[in-house]
Amino acid sequence: MSNWNLLKEGTIKSFSIKEQVESFYKLRPREWVLLGAMLLATIISFAFGGFFDVYSWVGLVTSVATAISLILVDRGFITNYFWGFIGSVAWLIVSIHNNLIGDIFTQIFYTVMQFVGILIWYKSLNSTEVNTAVVSRKISKKLAVLSIIGVIVIYLIVLFTSKSLHGSMIYWDATLLPLGIAGQLLMTYSYRSQWIAWIAIDAINVYIWANKLFVENASGASSMLVLQVVMLIQALYGTYLWFKRTDE
Repeated sequence: MSNWNLLKEGTIKSFSIKEQVESFYKLRPREWVLLGAMLLATIISFAFGGFFDVYSWVGLVTSVATAISLILVDRGFITNYFWGFIGSVAWLIVSIHNNLIGDIFTQIFYTVMQFVGILIWYKSLNSTEVNTAVVSRKISKKLAVLSIIGVIVIYLIVLFTSKSLHGSMIYWDATLLPLGIAGQLLMTYSYRSQWIAWIAIDAINVYIWANKLFVENASGASSMLVLQVVMLIQALYGTYLWFKRTDE
């Protein structure tokens, strides 16, 4: 079967209402608690944030879709890519509004990679007997070194670009794309080391959006800040699950 047909089938599976319902049904009680806490914190921060313009509502959509996507990623369910697509597109809109150049590039990359991820994960699921969740893999030393070098090179390129375009918080913002590329590629090929990148991104984003909220008082920043905090907590949980579940 061609990659195009596999992508088509994988996208249908990821976006299927039936598959979505089955994925939610398989979540453990503690995962429902974590998801509920993330969504509740996001909604409360939005309600009390004092901003109800279009970008604030888009920020809320971003937070909700991303929270659901991350819970499904934790379990290795391909249905995460439906929510990831919604979240990355909505996040892109918020990033453009806040002039975060590095984040804009990052979200464009994430949006495209949702479909690359669908293709790779669908192939992986078809090669297993269970066909429900992907297997967690250990990264090789060579690939780890290449990933680090790649992150550094892309960081310098994004930093130069952000300076040229007069971006906001450029030194921190420029880390998001290289770390995001590393994390997304490692996630696409089911490497557990992806979580190192996600934890770093979440921690940096907590700082960036805290600055946007408390220093610049930007619209939509409250929902985004709460999202980053719960994403950081969720990333720690995901790290536990993926390092516990390996193919070795």
